[in-house]
Amino acid sequence: RPALLDVLQRLAARQINEIWTEAGPTLAGALLAGGLVDELVLYLAPTLLGPDARPLAQLPLLGRLADRPLWRIHDLRAVGPDARIMLRPGGL
Repeated sequence: RPALLDVLQRLAARQINEIWTEAGPTLAGALLAGGLVDELVLYLAPTLLGPDARPLAQLPLLGRLADRPLWRIHDLRAVGPDARIMLRPGGL
């Protein structure tokens, strides 16, 4: 697995300053845990999949609720029957 920060720095050196990543839980978790995400776009379908569904992101265990990363809603809209939620890092 490549070092994500190194990859992003190499892209920035080539003037590639924005990337969109559609990822599974491992890559999404690594990007989030590394603080490498400045906007998160989530699509939420009105359905419940139960305990065997794959998570959005594999994240490290949270020791205290106070240590959770905070995000703020930048945009929220309906897209057909689904919801699109755009989040940015930051306080409540």
